[in-house]
Amino acid sequence: MSPRGDKNKTIELAEKYVKAGKLAEAIAEYEKLLEGDVQDINIINIIGDLQVRLGENEVAIRSFQRVAGYYEKKGQPSQALAIYKKITKLAPSNPDFIVKLADLYSTQGFYTEASAGYLQIADKLRKEGRTKDAIPLYEKLAKMNRENSSIRLALADLYKAEGMIDQAVEEMNDAAEYKFAQGDLVEAEKILLQAKELKEVNIRTVSNLVEIYKKQNKTTEAIEFAEETLRLEKDNLQLLNLLGSLYFESKNFVRAEEVLAKIIEERPLDVRARIKLGRIHIFKEELDKAYELFEPLVANLLKKQREEKAIGLLGLILSSKKIHLPTLEKLASIYKATDQKGNLEVVSRVILEETRALNKREKMLAVLAELAALCPDDEKIIREYKALRKEFGLADDKKLEEFVPLTDDDEKIIRTNLAQADLYIDQGLVRNARRILEHLQMRYVDDARVAEKLAFLDEIQTKVGDEELALRIERLSAREAKILEKQAKLSQVTPPPFAAEGGEEPKIIAADIFAETDIVPFPVFAAGERQYYDLRGQVDEELKMINEIFSQQAKGTTIFEKELGDIVQQFRKDVGEKINEDDSEIHFYLGVAFMEQGLLDEAIEELKIASKDSEREIECTSVIASCFRQKKEYTEAVKWIEKALKLARKRSAQAFALKFDLATLYEELKIGEKALALYKDVQKWDPEYRDVSMKIGKLENPSAPKSL
Repeated sequence: MSPRGDKNKTIELAEKYVKAGKLAEAIAEYEKLLEGDVQDINIINIIGDLQVRLGENEVAIRSFQRVAGYYEKKGQPSQALAIYKKITKLAPSNPDFIVKLADLYSTQGFYTEASAGYLQIADKLRKEGRTKDAIPLYEKLAKMNRENSSIRLALADLYKAEGMIDQAVEEMNDAAEYKFAQGDLVEAEKILLQAKELKEVNIRTVSNLVEIYKKQNKTTEAIEFAEETLRLEKDNLQLLNLLGSLYFESKNFVRAEEVLAKIIEERPLDVRARIKLGRIHIFKEELDKAYELFEPLVANLLKKQREEKAIGLLGLILSSKKIHLPTLEKLASIYKATDQKGNLEVVSRVILEETRALNKREKMLAVLAELAALCPDDEKIIREYKALRKEFGLADDKKLEEFVPLTDDDEKIIRTNLAQADLYIDQGLVRNARRILEHLQMRYVDDARVAEKLAFLDEIQTKVGDEELALRIERLSAREAKILEKQAKLSQVTPPPFAAEGGEEPKIIAADIFAETDIVPFPVFAAGERQYYDLRGQVDEELKMINEIFSQQAKGTTIFEKELGDIVQQFRKDVGEKINEDDSEIHFYLGVAFMEQGLLDEAIEELKIASKDSEREIECTSVIASCFRQKKEYTEAVKWIEKALKLARKRSAQAFALKFDLATLYEELKIGEKALALYKDVQKWDPEYRDVSMKIGKLENPSAPKSL
């Protein structure tokens, strides 16, 4: 007889025993079907039901657990849920089964039922004094009931009992923020003051209390409270930022300027502090200082191709009553790089008026050349341009109508080299400047700007000693790199369509410059000064120089003769001499900067040094993993992510983020089962986290068609 016939015969016999009430014999027959490698899950379920009828509940539970485990492994949680309902009926007081059932309810989105299960066991554990065991259940409850402040406060009490003060304070802040959102300021303040008793200096607690005082129109109390807290940690940059904002909002610009300047001295690229301090300088009409503060931010925005935001920052300066020529020139360079010819014409006419008023003849010539190319039909511009060329001895027999404008690439080359020449001239290094200009003139014979600069050099004489020469060249390196980096950023901007409107003869005001944009200059306020010398800034500038050299070498247009590898090697040697190995912050930012440059091996070395600091270890290991991912060394990346995961607090947001990244690496390594398990764990924590649901769907059903 065939195996199938044997199976049918066994089932028929087992069913006869069941009808006859011979349950033990029936079980024995069914168990024959479980012999061998293939296990029939439906048969195991039937056996479990028969064991229940015999009163063998513990044995039945083990059978049902096998069935539920099978469904879970197959990714069928609804079937597993049904089986665990049967199990909990047999053992209604077993905490493990109740929690498991609650987990399955949560997975299916039945949060009310899941909460009831968790709460039942969590309260039991609390009464028994088992606070450590109760914490994971309350964490699950808090995640499902984000707006339930009583659950969060109960969890905070558990954390407090276990000495987990930071976690307790975070939960109390969550509860207070919910009360604040509901308008219950009194209760929110009460909770936050309790949190402050637990941990006197916590930036989130302080910020929330300040918000409550502001909401109650108690600005003085808010400032006093922030000042009092800052006395406990004088160099806490987050507290300084908070206090600076309070002074700024209350229009106490003298104190605001002091605080904001201190922040920028410690953290040169702090965006909020730079903008606030810049607005104070604009209010005081100290436009050079404001421009100096905004310039790095504008460069960063241009790098990210967010030109409108960059224009908006410049608009703050241009909203002043005074005209600021460097800001206008920067704005013109943005419009030129993005091919916004109409806006470029408007700004160029404003610059022409200002240079004419200041009698800056050289700048006038450059602007007129730009306008002549933009407006060949404007007779007044053409006449003035011809006259000024003649004044500088540059007129020739060529008709201006035959003039062919320079290309954008030509303009970038000329601007970059002129800027470098100006740097050398400023330091009295005339021979260096002349070498650059003569090389440039060989390529652009008729360019007025180059001729003007060379003529200027003929009129000056400078003598510099060898020692001073070396010092001046060293000082120039970072500034020269900055010039190159700015031009590189402009060249990366993707040109959008330009507006085709130009300006007429009437006097142009700052508002006209922004007529073609969505930018509305912000209102401005008041005061401060910035001077800082920070190694991190030097490191950043030198890295930018490396990036520019790399870019120029790729194009074959660099004037630098060193190979990139030599430059990086020398750079790292110089940095190593300037900083201590235990300065983890600099090593960390240096590593990140190297990673952004694509120098992954160098980045990994720096980050390994930084990871010796226990406070940065998780961050460093996760970034190292990212470097190995970029190198496509996925196995090595997995090792570092796993190391970071061991360091992260269990069930924390950071831990789940690392799990998600680890799962993506497993996908790259074609280890779908491990990836799926991690994604499901993340989904239980937060079903809407990134694209976790889509990831799970693809892994569970790889043959499904991809959505367009």
